Amino acid sequence: MKLKQRFAIFATFVGFMVLGSLCYLSINNVEHEADLSKRFGKGFEKDYIHPQTVYDPNKIGFQVRKKLDKSDSRSGSTKNSTQRPNKENALNIAKLEQKIYVAGQKNQSRPQGFPDEGNFFNIYHKFSRFDPPVLPKTVGKYNALFRDHPSQNLAPKEGFVTLLKPRKSNKGRYRMRVWEEFQHSINRYELYSFNNSRIDQLLVYLKKHPIFEVEEKQGGTQVKLVIDFEDGGQALWKPWKVPREYETLPNHFYFSDIERHNAEIAAFHLDRILDFRRAPPVTGRWFNLTSEVYDLADSSLRKTFFRSPANNICFVGHCSYYCETETAVCGKPDMLEASVAAYLPPFKMAPRKTWRHPWRRSYSKHRSAVWEHDPNFCQKTVMTKHPYNSGRRLLDLMDMSVFDFLIGNMDRHHYETFEYFGNYTYPIHLDHGRSFGKHSHDELSILAPLFQCCQLRLSTYRRLIILSKEEYKLSDVMRESLSHDQITPVILEAHLEALDRRLGTILRTINHCVQKMGEEDVLKPEPTFESYQDPPKFNSDADEFY
Repeated sequence: MKLKQRFAIFATFVGFMVLGSLCYLSINNVEHEADLSKRFGKGFEKDYIHPQTVYDPNKIGFQVRKKLDKSDSRSGSTKNSTQRPNKENALNIAKLEQKIYVAGQKNQSRPQGFPDEGNFFNIYHKFSRFDPPVLPKTVGKYNALFRDHPSQNLAPKEGFVTLLKPRKSNKGRYRMRVWEEFQHSINRYELYSFNNSRIDQLLVYLKKHPIFEVEEKQGGTQVKLVIDFEDGGQALWKPWKVPREYETLPNHFYFSDIERHNAEIAAFHLDRILDFRRAPPVTGRWFNLTSEVYDLADSSLRKTFFRSPANNICFVGHCSYYCETETAVCGKPDMLEASVAAYLPPFKMAPRKTWRHPWRRSYSKHRSAVWEHDPNFCQKTVMTKHPYNSGRRLLDLMDMSVFDFLIGNMDRHHYETFEYFGNYTYPIHLDHGRSFGKHSHDELSILAPLFQCCQLRLSTYRRLIILSKEEYKLSDVMRESLSHDQITPVILEAHLEALDRRLGTILRTINHCVQKMGEEDVLKPEPTFESYQDPPKFNSDADEFY
């Protein structure tokens, strides 16, 4: 056989092989698309975009991550980039992940009370499952409280001014987003108005809106993240660290206690029930550490991620305490619950002034503060200095002591106010992560401002009396309020029962002051803005409280 004939036969054979391979791939592709349409519905092939993270139901741990269309710039200076992700692609990716997850969970049952998302796959979940036998039914008490007892702390017209000026658009009226409405509603007397329905919409926004970017918050003793949403909003993220049953260890000081994300949520709800409205809105949310934190973080934070021996995704972060491998934040395998708090306006737009709390603890293992052994500390030291000798600030600290005693917060070393409002404004209730540490112990020293000064705002006292009644019982109202959160039950039933017990202690303390000094000297009406005057010159003695 000649060489040309051999070459022709070989070429024909190769051609048949190539043609057969193409036909085989084409047929398989058609069958694959038909199978996807059958499993996930019509039009799936139109929505299909290969995601950056592919979830395999047969694998647990770090997901198979295919970084498509992701340059090395993310590991560099992504924070300076203004390019936003393709929203259509992001929605398609979310649809695909949800459909793949539903298909993988088709024949598996989910534990009651957990959301239908993530990659649990019937594995025993890391978060303890404390299911009380039967929770008391308290439906209707929360609505009845706000319906039957309107706020007595409504913002007056005198001295009323908002923190930010209304935004304007060249093409007509600017329609603000829900987080912008919250920031623009902040005024001299409150963070948000009484019974404001937009706050509930803000909570829904915080727990459902897509995330664009994640970065670590500078400072602090424990790891916290700043979340950037796709529409420009921001939130403060605190992760799950310990089970609900965990209590502050007997030999641990309050300043070395671990922060609890659920304490932040419960503190916000209590602040609203007490009619203070000085704590930013906080809600619980489930996070995928792979797709919602790792993939959206910068290189510094990503380097702290690792896979634990239990095949869970963990990260350490950077902070002063509890940022070690032994105290890492871990998912199961990568799902984690956390608290998400609405951000206040940026510091450049609304500067805040930091004040040292007069009843600040020593934060020393060997020394105690002056007020701890001087029963006349309030009259001799606090009431003689500005801004506690005029205006509303002293009554605001009495409210704060009541609030801190109810939640068991001993970590109130400083507080902040908005500079724009001057000294006639409220202290912002921030940072309650070390609250709800012990439900069986009532720390009476937290009430030192109240029983040393023997003063309380009359509207606060009336609110406490209402919450002590059976039809508006504080624990029942709190239970109903917290039941709407995504990570409910937020706190143990024992902590709810402790609220009623501590409320009784507060009322007995006030009654003791009334018997000793008289009702008029103890229960004070709301100070007026016209009666307040700044000191003619700077009082150097006030440096002690800065």
